[in-house]
Amino acid sequence: MRRIPVPVLVAAVLAAAAPFVLPAAAPAADWPACTPRTAPVALGLRETAARHTEGRLVTLTLRSTALGAQQRVNVLLPPGYDPAASTRYPVLYLLHGAQDDYTAWAAHDAAGIVGDRRLIVVMPDGGHDGSYSDWFAADDPASAASGQPGGAPAWESYHLGELVPFVDAHFRTKATPGGRAVAGLSMGGHGAMKYADEAPGTFGYAGSFSGAVHPGLPLYTQFVKQCTWGDPATQGVVWHDNDPTETAGNLRGTRLFVRSGDGTPGPLDPPSFTGTDIVETVVGQMNQVFVAALKTAGVTSVDAAFGQGTHTWPYWQQDLRTYLTWLDAQLKRPVTAPATFSVESAHTTFTAWGWRLRTHRSVRELTYLRKASAKGLTVTGSGRLDVVTPPRYRTTGRYVVQAGATTRTVRANRAGRLSFTVALGPSHTVQQTAFGAAAARGWKTVTVRIARAG
Repeated sequence: MRRIPVPVLVAAVLAAAAPFVLPAAAPAADWPACTPRTAPVALGLRETAARHTEGRLVTLTLRSTALGAQQRVNVLLPPGYDPAASTRYPVLYLLHGAQDDYTAWAAHDAAGIVGDRRLIVVMPDGGHDGSYSDWFAADDPASAASGQPGGAPAWESYHLGELVPFVDAHFRTKATPGGRAVAGLSMGGHGAMKYADEAPGTFGYAGSFSGAVHPGLPLYTQFVKQCTWGDPATQGVVWHDNDPTETAGNLRGTRLFVRSGDGTPGPLDPPSFTGTDIVETVVGQMNQVFVAALKTAGVTSVDAAFGQGTHTWPYWQQDLRTYLTWLDAQLKRPVTAPATFSVESAHTTFTAWGWRLRTHRSVRELTYLRKASAKGLTVTGSGRLDVVTPPRYRTTGRYVVQAGATTRTVRANRAGRLSFTVALGPSHTVQQTAFGAAAARGWKTVTVRIARAG
C-alpha cells in the first residue's frame, strides 16, 4: 500500500467511520488525464538469460509480452528438488507490497520462514504501485497527479496469463487448485485476494497480510488518483471488478486466510512507538469489512484474526509463519472444484473453476454466471458469451446443449471439453453503473442445460 501523508490518512479515517461502500465519486475534472487501453493485452513469456542460483533461491530473467518489458522472478525451491524426478510440489505465489519489488520477501527471510517445507515459492515483481491489475488506462505524462507516467501496465495478465503457465511448464508443480496458493502483504494482500476472486480455481488458497482488500474505501477514490482503474465517476464498473470486497461471492470454494492489525502498538513494535499507525488503522477497517462481506456472500472457509499492531515487516513475517502452518493443514485435504458455483465478472475473458469465458459486447459490464455445473448454468448479461467447459465430458461424445429456445448438438473435444455460445441479445449501449441485488433487473437471462445425446 502506498505511504500516504498522515494528514490525508487522518481525513480518510474520519471518512471511514461511515459504512464502507463505493462513495460518491469525485468530479471527473479532479482526476488526472488518462489514455484508455484500446487493444487486448497480448501474451507471451520467454526466458532471456541464464538463471542465477544462490542455494535454493533461483532468479529468473523473463521477457513479458503483456508488460513489454523484462521481468525478474525469485523462485525458492524445496530441499532436494530434482527437475528430472517425478515428484511434484504445491506452489505458493508470494506477493510484495507497494514501493517494493520481487526481492522484498527474500530480503526479509522468506527462505528461513519457509524452512524445509516441500513447497515451491514464487516471488514475482508487481510494480512499485502496480496494484496487481491490468491498468484501465495510461497516466498522461503531462499530468502532475500521474502515478506512473507513460504506461498502462498489465500486471494481472503477466501474472495469471503468462507467469503461472510458465512456472507450471518449467517446474515440478501440482498444477491444480489444490496445489496452488497465493498470499501477499499490503498491496500484495489485495493482489492475492483479487487474483483468487477474479480467476476462481486458479488458486485454491489465498492469504492477505494487512491487505488493501477494499479499494472502494474513500481513501482510494478521494486521495489516490491515478489511472489504475480510471475515474470512479465514469468507471465504477472497473473499480467494482477489481475490488474483492465488492465481488466477495466469487471466493466461495477458495480457502482464505486474513490477518491485519489496528494501528496501535502491538507485541512486535518497539517500546518507543506509542502513537498510531494510521495506514494499518485504515487497512484494518478494510479487512473487517472484507470479512463481513465474505460472510454475507456465504463464503465459509475463512480464517481471520485481528489485533494490535502496525503496518510493518515483523507482523508480515509473523503472518507468513502462521499462514504456512495453516497452509500445511489445508494441503492435507486439497481444494477441488465445487460441483456448482456462481461468479460475476466484467472482464472480456475470464476463467472460473476450469470454465473459460469470452464476452462480446460494446460496453463494460458484469456477466453473471449462476449455478454452473456439468449439467449447465444460468447466464445474465448482454451480447454474446462464448463458453468452453472444463474437461468433464466423454471424449468425442455428443451432447445436447439447450440455451434458452436454442438447441444444438455439440461434440466434446479430445480433452473432454464442450464449446458453445450463449446469445444474450443486443449489447447494452450504456456502461454499468449500479451493482446491487437489482443491478441486472431487466437484463436478459438464459438458462443452459447440458445432457448426453440419445
